[in-house]
Amino acid sequence: MQIGKYLRENQPLIYKTFINSLEKNKLSHAYLLVGNPGTPLKETAMYLAKSMICDEPSPLACNNCISCLRIEHNNYPDFLVFDGSKESIKKDDVQSIEAQFERTAVERKGIMVYIIHLIENMNNIATNSILKFLEEPRPNVFAFLTTNNENSILPTIISRCQVMHLKLVDRKEVIHDAFEYGVPIDDAELLSYFYNDGEMIFDFLRNDEENKIYHASKKAIISLLEELDKNNHREAIFHMQNVITPMVNNSKKQQSLRFFLDLLAQFFEDLLNIQNNNNITLSSYDTILTSLAGKLNHVQENLLEIQKQRNLVNLNLNIPLQLDHLIFEIVKE
Repeated sequence: MQIGKYLRENQPLIYKTFINSLEKNKLSHAYLLVGNPGTPLKETAMYLAKSMICDEPSPLACNNCISCLRIEHNNYPDFLVFDGSKESIKKDDVQSIEAQFERTAVERKGIMVYIIHLIENMNNIATNSILKFLEEPRPNVFAFLTTNNENSILPTIISRCQVMHLKLVDRKEVIHDAFEYGVPIDDAELLSYFYNDGEMIFDFLRNDEENKIYHASKKAIISLLEELDKNNHREAIFHMQNVITPMVNNSKKQQSLRFFLDLLAQFFEDLLNIQNNNNITLSSYDTILTSLAGKLNHVQENLLEIQKQRNLVNLNLNIPLQLDHLIFEIVKE
């Protein structure tokens, strides 16, 4: 993704503000990037952080110099990234930041940067630790924190950061752009929830591992909806327990379960839209959604339950029990 172009065209306030701070050498010691799911929070944090270290900024990171490439390949010792979208961020992670950044910088530029993506996925002990670290900032140590939910962040953390809000690009525009890149329209519709940029959707599907996970999840959900559409509740329960649960209960179970539940939530949001005579996003699935909307009795309650289970992912609960509970809530009369 050409993140510089994206920021210049879609997030001009952030783009201009950061350039101004960089040129005047008035950078904040901590930034909090806030955006809805799909906005490229991590990519933006990486790009702005690289811009502080880039050998040839013009005016932001060039992405081609040695320093930029070393950061991109995780080979820059004064640059750390922790990704809460993959697993919960723990106290040990924060302690590793403290241990490394309390020492003198390794690189001659003397600038040290750390990124914590989706800070809401930190446990309480880690949150208190990072707060203490933010309260006593060292010179030339900079933080980029990101979140999909500003309301879940401690006010004391927010008060120590310069907050930047990423605007959502209209989903129809994202879907159109992804389609122009050659992405099938049904994939563009589904993935526009996760990536608020057509090129990012295209890049995601070019990654073989992520492509495989996505298509397995999509296939499993479509099969589940088809069983529900047939009023075949026994087969729907069997499918959840014997196909979907093993698929998400793997070595990356937190990440896989979040992805599955987010995909499922999109279908139930559009089921609710149909019941309320509103427009839907997943127009490629209009036939099955319209049919199913007339058969499920508790769509709004089901959607709230999906969102509830999504919010419980970080607690490391028993995934088979979570999904059993969910499917029994969906099929109840």
